[in-house]
Amino acid sequence: MRFFVVRGLERKGYEVEAFDNGAQLIQRAQSLRFDAAVVDLKMPGPSGIDVLRELRALDPDATVLLMTAYGTIETAIEATRLGAFHYLTKPFEFAELAALLERALEHRATKRENRALRSFADGRSSLGPMVGQSEAMREIYATLETLGPATSTVLITGESGTGKELVAQALHVTSGRSGNFVAANCAGIPETLFESEFFGHEAGAFTGAVKGRPGLIARAEGGTLFLDEIGELGLANQKSLERFLQEREYTPLGSEQVTKADVRIVAATNRKLAHEVKEGRFRQELVFRLEVVPIHVQPLRERREDIGPLVAHFLRSHAQEHGARVRGLSIEAMLALTRYDWPGNVRELQNVIERLVVLHRDEHEIDVDALPPELFDPDRDRDRDAVAIAPVEGSYAQALTAFEKEWFERLLEATGGAVAEAARRSGLSRGHLHRKLRQLDVDPGRYRA
Repeated sequence: MRFFVVRGLERKGYEVEAFDNGAQLIQRAQSLRFDAAVVDLKMPGPSGIDVLRELRALDPDATVLLMTAYGTIETAIEATRLGAFHYLTKPFEFAELAALLERALEHRATKRENRALRSFADGRSSLGPMVGQSEAMREIYATLETLGPATSTVLITGESGTGKELVAQALHVTSGRSGNFVAANCAGIPETLFESEFFGHEAGAFTGAVKGRPGLIARAEGGTLFLDEIGELGLANQKSLERFLQEREYTPLGSEQVTKADVRIVAATNRKLAHEVKEGRFRQELVFRLEVVPIHVQPLRERREDIGPLVAHFLRSHAQEHGARVRGLSIEAMLALTRYDWPGNVRELQNVIERLVVLHRDEHEIDVDALPPELFDPDRDRDRDAVAIAPVEGSYAQALTAFEKEWFERLLEATGGAVAEAARRSGLSRGHLHRKLRQLDVDPGRYRA
């Protein structure tokens, strides 16, 4: 039976591991993060109930389906009380197991996404008020969790408005460093005052220096110094920063006292530093010093699945701030927001949501007509919804596959990634729809808000 279950699940696209007994599974679960477990009730060693207890102790979100030929009401109640997702009585059809497993995984994913969204929206996450569950953002979260305790210098790149400073703040939070997070915009520091701002100065160090002042490094001692728009720094000051990163010590202007610094440097830029180096505007050696660990924040148009969580977060925070009654946007409004390319990225999205909340404070739901005209262009959307027939390269089968892929993508977009609703509208079973989506490499998660 184990052989046939494994083969059936593998044919449906799952990665499956099989075990002779519960002890083997418990041992493997110490190192393997799995999405679901299908466990027999009676087997050599620990019973299915014992395995269920152990798996839930290791991971409170563990999704476990129990199966048995000895079903009783008492056992079913006990299994449910301990957190089993479902209880299958043998014999059963494989299709029944496959459907239950699909439901279990959807339930697990929804539960985790909702918890993560509430955590990020409330700013309770260990990574601070960062919002987004796209694959790109998940990679950043994983990098920050791994990188946090280290002291390596980090360079954050990305377009304006993508949230590079939030990433730097989250890195500081995960570092556990006791000092402050100090942010400075390099573009806002006059070139002649950079060393004074960076290293500090003593009284009388230069004309107008009536009293001494600690620099950015001293204020960030034991913490993190975030240097935004590092690409705007002049060449002479780049040399001073490079020397500091090499020696990790500094001397305030007008002083002879050399001071060792315990500061983590995190820099950010929206420029291509490789191009700046080629043009002679940036020192290659400084790039090497800054880019010990690079983090790239993708623009919003390349992670559209983050727009829904961001909208929810901004709606909630601005409604609280302005005392508004707004609780959501219509489906048409959300579709318009997800279609827009957001050249100003998250910053532009936040500004738009705040404007909508302020102007429509007494409406529970904001409709598409309230959106700024640049976000909702009826002509553009009519063009998008039109069916284009054009000569294509390749075979009829290739053309049919291309049509199916686009059709299913638009179906998921219209249902917000809800597979059950998409199956109902398409007239397909959910299992059939999932198989089609896997064949076409279409991910429903991209369309979930």
